[in-house]
Amino acid sequence: MEDKVAAIQSFRAATDTKTTELLILIFIILFLIVTFLFIMNFRKAIKAKFLKKLFIKTIKEKGLSEKAGEILWKYSTKLGRDPFLSLEVKASFEKAVDLYIQENPDYDEQLIQDTRKKLGFDFIPSFIPLGSTKDIDVFQSGRFTYQDKTFHVSLYDKDEKFMYWLLIDIPNPPDLKDKTVKIQFLRRDDAIYVMEGNVAEVITEGEKRILKIPHHSELKRIQRRQYARIEVDMPVSVGKISENSSEVKWLEGNAKDISAGGMKICIPASQRTRFNLSVGTEIWLNFSLDGKKFQLKGTVVNLLERKTTVCYGIKFNNIKNKEETHIINFVKKQQQKMRNLVKHRIR
Repeated sequence: MEDKVAAIQSFRAATDTKTTELLILIFIILFLIVTFLFIMNFRKAIKAKFLKKLFIKTIKEKGLSEKAGEILWKYSTKLGRDPFLSLEVKASFEKAVDLYIQENPDYDEQLIQDTRKKLGFDFIPSFIPLGSTKDIDVFQSGRFTYQDKTFHVSLYDKDEKFMYWLLIDIPNPPDLKDKTVKIQFLRRDDAIYVMEGNVAEVITEGEKRILKIPHHSELKRIQRRQYARIEVDMPVSVGKISENSSEVKWLEGNAKDISAGGMKICIPASQRTRFNLSVGTEIWLNFSLDGKKFQLKGTVVNLLERKTTVCYGIKFNNIKNKEETHIINFVKKQQQKMRNLVKHRIR
């Protein structure tokens, strides 16, 4: 009996020892895990502190206030975005600003506008598509549709929350408060845009009627042209084929834009009668582009008369693949140069 008791006590002692050792091992493992996590979080906090310090320094170098830096850092981080992108990419900047406005009813509008201007985000080149209604230029004209009726409008003003569209020549406008309207407008050298918005308020200023519509990013873009075009200023020899003979009369003009599909050419208004170009007229075009000489045939598709010049829209006829590719590459190269200039302006 005593032997059995001794055996049980010995077993219990051995078991207690193994349990103690196991608990100690678990404790050591947990301690190591906690220590590792602490070190990682500490390093992360130190890194974040260093990056924020660098961010604020960058903000000041760009001539911005520390308050603007704090706002962009806080709300970019909340969105899970790199705060530095808000200084380089307009879309990232606007998303951070939108969240700031949503969470702060008494937001500092002047600070936002000053920051946007200093970062160069108040200017959208024509070759960069609009990302939200905030990008629409004031005085942009357009048409809005309501119940199958179309009216003319112009962007009268805008702030950080709303855009204000002026109704043009509408003496008795329909009751549009809380109604959804569709606005369509043509952005020069870009595309047609279509947006829908709910009218939050109809503002009356004397005889003016202004639609107050919240900003949003749901813009539908309709590409007007098959090819991208770029503004240029280069000499072009324009040749008109005589109706009675194969003789070609030449006139010197200036190209104002070009794409792989055509170009706009302007000549002195004093030369218009003598040269007598009209829509449908076929012409020859001689010019040099990026070191390559071109001789292309084209057709006048539209014209615009001004006081001192007349400009013609020319469509290229039967352009060869090599020539088309060369012009496309030229346009892309020029667009990239313009992007670099915009980035340089932002910095």
